[in-house]
Amino acid sequence: MKAALRELEKEISLMAESKDLKFLLNNFNYNCDIYILKVHPNTKLDLMEPNKNKKWEKFFFKIYERIVREGYIIPTHIICIELILHRIKSKSQTPKRKVTK
Repeated sequence: MKAALRELEKEISLMAESKDLKFLLNNFNYNCDIYILKVHPNTKLDLMEPNKNKKWEKFFFKIYERIVREGYIIPTHIICIELILHRIKSKSQTPKRKVTK
């Protein structure tokens, strides 16, 4: 988690809080951990390496799924798409516990 937060700051100059970063899985082929990050609407994403990357865009998971299935993303996402989507859906569908007194 700490390494992922450091990489966010180093790669895209984004200071994130650990509560907004959730571990999804590890891709053993690349020994690469995959996280999901909650990006708040007013967050500005800076392009750190304009010669390597396109401008950052925020999009919904349906768009992400289409981008992956059409092969427009790195291999880790293509290889792990089913597991990523399963983990995202299961996290978003987890019922919140009510606390009663």
